[in-house]
Amino acid sequence: MKLAIFGGTFDPIHMGHLLVAEAAREQFQLDRILFLPTGLPPHKKTPVASSSQRLIMVRKALRGNPAFVCSDWEIRQRRTVYTFETIAHFKTLYPKAALFFILGSDALRDVPTWRQGTGLLRQCRFLVVDRKEAPWSTIARPLRRHVLRVQAPLCEVASHTIRARAGTGHSIRYQVPDAVGAYIRAGHFYQRPHH
Repeated sequence: MKLAIFGGTFDPIHMGHLLVAEAAREQFQLDRILFLPTGLPPHKKTPVASSSQRLIMVRKALRGNPAFVCSDWEIRQRRTVYTFETIAHFKTLYPKAALFFILGSDALRDVPTWRQGTGLLRQCRFLVVDRKEAPWSTIARPLRRHVLRVQAPLCEVASHTIRARAGTGHSIRYQVPDAVGAYIRAGHFYQRPHH
């Protein structure tokens, strides 16, 4: 079985995430992609939506695609979980699987600063998606040599933009799956407090 881990804050999950995952699934004949919302991200600010809200949004977004599965493992740890721990956990859980890890070129650029750094690239195959803010040419050659590139359409949708639009009552249709949009509208958790 070919299994890919796709971690992120998913605050909220959007069409860009799904496009990337589908492109990786098709290109590398992946059997399953595990979407893994982070509990307390080591490198980012605290998410706006709660862990349980982000989990619900991911589950709603993945409905209807048997190859896409949501895992709450990182959230259940109730602490900052580092990538090396996540990879080790899923290697133990699926010892026979060929393990892949999907990330953006912006995250790849930071890998040397992560716990266990570039050693992670030997733990499983890294599948890298181009991000506008981190062009491929700006990534160190040793990093580029160890990874595979995902040929995915460059999607300009970003979680922070969606949060801002939702917070001011603007449409987020076609940026997030309909079920996610309905959940965000009903929950108002990106709403800015009125002064």
